[in-house]
Amino acid sequence: MKQTDTISPRQFVATAFVCVLSPLIRRFPRTLVLSAGRIAWLTVPAAVPAAALILWLFWLLFHKRPGESFSAILSDVLGGFSGKVLTALYALWLLFYTGFLLRSGAIRFLSTVYQGARPWIFVAGIAAVCALAAAGTVRAVARTAMLLRPLLAAIPALAVVLTFKDADFRMLMPVILEDPASDAMAVLKLVNLLGIVLFLSFLGDRIGAPLRVRDWAGWTGVILALVGLMTVGCLGMFGPELTARMTYPFFMLVRDVTVLGSFERVEPVIIAVWIFADFILLSLLPRIAAGNLRYCVSAGTDDPPRWLPPLCTFLAALVAFVLPEDLTVFYLLSERIVPLTSAALCFGIPLLTLIVGKLRKRL
Repeated sequence: MKQTDTISPRQFVATAFVCVLSPLIRRFPRTLVLSAGRIAWLTVPAAVPAAALILWLFWLLFHKRPGESFSAILSDVLGGFSGKVLTALYALWLLFYTGFLLRSGAIRFLSTVYQGARPWIFVAGIAAVCALAAAGTVRAVARTAMLLRPLLAAIPALAVVLTFKDADFRMLMPVILEDPASDAMAVLKLVNLLGIVLFLSFLGDRIGAPLRVRDWAGWTGVILALVGLMTVGCLGMFGPELTARMTYPFFMLVRDVTVLGSFERVEPVIIAVWIFADFILLSLLPRIAAGNLRYCVSAGTDDPPRWLPPLCTFLAALVAFVLPEDLTVFYLLSERIVPLTSAALCFGIPLLTLIVGKLRKRL
């Protein structure tokens, strides 16, 4: 079935970039410092070969199947039944992941900006806006991401650079590999950010032309550079111990930054970056989940009826409401269960699919 809701490779890469910003701002640089301590900033150059390897894996998986979604590749390589089972598994995970992100976003706003408010207000409000966007076209969301990408890349970078005048970069030294296993884990956590590209690959049949290296290589470098700037800024301002104890060190780093010495702070702008990045990601994930469910019950199409993406957003909001309020449990979800499950789905299953596809000469 010919897809009419198409996007260009540049729009796809812009969408992926903005989507990656959402978990990046939420988890980094704290998660790197927890593993690697004061040398967390070195995980960025160390992650370049690993990131290149991951992107090469995705290229091997998709380059001979342009214009096909990952669900179609799963069915062709692993068989119709197995492919649909896995596609349904991804749909269920995306519903849970969307609910988790809704709840995480609410906690983030409550702990940094709106202390004392109730989380359900933010969950309901964000879910309602994202449901409207999910009911529209993928092209509309991708165009929005295309417009937002330059601002969402420049604003966090500029905010961090403005803090450098007060930073003590001696806190980044000495460079000592005290625990190589933990340092390697920090690199893997950073590379795990790229897994969102796999979720977006379920929209592969909407990309109007094959992706080329020059479409995504530069923006992958921008993502790594942003993580590097954030990590250097937080370590230089707070040191490794305090950065590791902060829930959102990046926000604490830039919240008091002023522009040209005026009283105008960049804190509201940083909040806007959070909101827009969350909006793009949370609009697409329910849409992808709806498309996967449609694919499982239809004859090869993943174009869902307009009512299904809002319904998936509603189900994700229910997940957000029923997640435990205990911060210890939520921390376990955020730092262990969600990253590990996402890694298995974003890298483990694609690698297995690639191996089977090569053996069966279908990739």
